[in-house]
Amino acid sequence: MGIIYEVIKKAEEDFYSWDTEEDNYFVSFYLFIELLELYTDDRKELIINYLINDDEFLKLNFYQLGFKTLDKNGVEIDEESIDENTGIDSIKSLDRTLTYIKYSYDAYEYDDPQCFPTEDYLSLVLENNVNDSFDDMYWKVEDILKLNCIIDIGLNATLFSEHREAMSSDARTILNYIRERKEFKERLIAEQVRSSRSQNIDPNVYDITVKQLTKKEEEIKGLLNKIEHLEQTAIANNDKAMHPRTANTVSKIIAALTSELLNMDLTQPFANDSNGKIMAAIEKQGNTVSKDVIANWLKLAHENSM
Repeated sequence: MGIIYEVIKKAEEDFYSWDTEEDNYFVSFYLFIELLELYTDDRKELIINYLINDDEFLKLNFYQLGFKTLDKNGVEIDEESIDENTGIDSIKSLDRTLTYIKYSYDAYEYDDPQCFPTEDYLSLVLENNVNDSFDDMYWKVEDILKLNCIIDIGLNATLFSEHREAMSSDARTILNYIRERKEFKERLIAEQVRSSRSQNIDPNVYDITVKQLTKKEEEIKGLLNKIEHLEQTAIANNDKAMHPRTANTVSKIIAALTSELLNMDLTQPFANDSNGKIMAAIEKQGNTVSKDVIANWLKLAHENSM
């Protein structure tokens, strides 16, 4: 096993507890499009055209992960205000917190080249030419669900949460089981209504439908139990939560390996030259670690190498 893989894999589940508590309130650009594909069961091209023609959606604020500096009272301070006159005790009391930083849809309007992240991302998806510059961009779930174009397709907070959770497992299989279960129940009710009206009940039809419904319910229960077992196994493999001091040590090791030995640019944690190469090496060994986990460790490594 590679050194970087061993370090990252050991702390993968624990690392998410280090992530910001705001994660459930935001969704990355690419993940939201995947969620809509699952929810609508439509082609990606159709979904993108639907969104890109909606002015409200194009004017969504977007967010990027970044660090804010807090004083000992939890008040955010401007890092540029720290200079040689700042007392050492004041500097030691500062704390850096990972958070989602808000940007207006036209925040880069006057950049060269001009950029409107939401619109540009959708356009590049249509062209099948998305680059990794959008990997660290997010929309706020609450903002999305208020849009008329999303309300019109029936996506609400409950359905959003269900589909997001389903995407962490075999999403389509589970949803297909749920839909089949619903169809069986509807057929059962319809058959009962017809039978009661005609007073000419065929017991075989009723018994067969009940057996089919029971079988589907057992299949769903078995699949969910399997998922729960896999999750519990993953948790059991971690002896204890990683101490912050240990996490800092790990990040310094990663920084030395990636930056000094492999000449990787830690300021670009989602770039192919860093994130991509590490993921490829891990997959070559027959293992998997998510792109976000690798990026988060690279970000922490960069912070602790400064």
